Amino acid sequence: MNYKILFVLTPAFNPNAGGVQRTTFKLGKYFTEKGHKVAYFSFEVDGHINNKYGKLFSSREKGGVDNSQNMDYLEEVCAAFGADFVINQMPYDYPLTERLGEIKSKYNFKLIGCLRNSLFSVVNNLEAAMKKLLPAPIFPMFNNALGRKIALGRHKYLHRKSLKHILSNHDRYILLAPPNNKELKYFVGDFMQEKVFAIPNSIPDVQSEPGKKEKIILHVGRLNDDQKRSDLLIPFWSRCMDKLTDWKFIIVGDGPFMKDIEKQIESQNIERVTLTGFQQPEDYYRRASVFMMPSAYEGFPNTILEAQSYGCPVLAYKSYDALDWIVNDGKDAFLIKPFDVEAMARQTIDLLNNHGQLELAKTAALRNAERFKIDNVGKIWEKLFDEMMEQRLN
Repeated sequence: MNYKILFVLTPAFNPNAGGVQRTTFKLGKYFTEKGHKVAYFSFEVDGHINNKYGKLFSSREKGGVDNSQNMDYLEEVCAAFGADFVINQMPYDYPLTERLGEIKSKYNFKLIGCLRNSLFSVVNNLEAAMKKLLPAPIFPMFNNALGRKIALGRHKYLHRKSLKHILSNHDRYILLAPPNNKELKYFVGDFMQEKVFAIPNSIPDVQSEPGKKEKIILHVGRLNDDQKRSDLLIPFWSRCMDKLTDWKFIIVGDGPFMKDIEKQIESQNIERVTLTGFQQPEDYYRRASVFMMPSAYEGFPNTILEAQSYGCPVLAYKSYDALDWIVNDGKDAFLIKPFDVEAMARQTIDLLNNHGQLELAKTAALRNAERFKIDNVGKIWEKLFDEMMEQRLN
């Protein structure tokens, strides 16, 4: 059965600009090719790419979700398009979720909200979160057992309210991996658990074999020092470079921490490291032998799937629960205690000096990536649509 599917997101529709946009594009392409009618609504006025996989609607006015005219236009689009399913890619945006909840009661579509990051981003990185939120003179006063307990209690209370609002307004809440449900229950227990479902991110395709690789360690991602922990990239490589004299480290991406990395390279005379800035990463995945990711937390990192689809085993910190489900530690990935730079460097050196293990890991990475091909993930979505439609008809 074919359906009308409307995606709603706040950033511009550009799959090269972020993980949410990339995921939206891949799903939209899949649904369109399977005969479904697809549309997108973005709250940005411009910055979009041309898209042949469905019809794009965007806000006519500046101000995003805070502009009532944009919200009214969203309702117009929902009414005119006649969606069977609306996929809210931004369920944490309170005004958007509130309005979509009201609109669905008028136009009888099913509303699906999608988690796009770890629910434990603060829980597992509480001190860093406090440091970011509190003024510098006040932070030391709260950076103790009692202060952290108070901060965690406040976070849990506020996050519980947000999650209950999301669950109440949506017909389904899509988690990225089964371990996310343990995080969800930490905040809301079994509240509306019948609405919770797990569907991973996807990749378009997987190479049949690793191909010809170069002696490259690769990192791809936005450069910042809170979520992505880009501050650990150069300390990692500085511990590797003298033991891996014929290897190089390539960092693909841009962001607020770029200048800091450039200063570290210059002041410490770091060799054989290349900063490319923002680039399409496919050719780098194809050439690289391993992929290194130091993130403090992620929802479901597209870059890990993309790297593995080109036969790149992954080195990452075991800093969020979903990672153990996405990869297989010791086979296609090697997970390190957060955020032990020395251990990350030792594991990298050991792996790259063990040719047999490295080759096995490359093949294992391809095999693991097969789980997440868009054809497999898309079928899970379509099965969910069928079940939800059957329930509505009954």
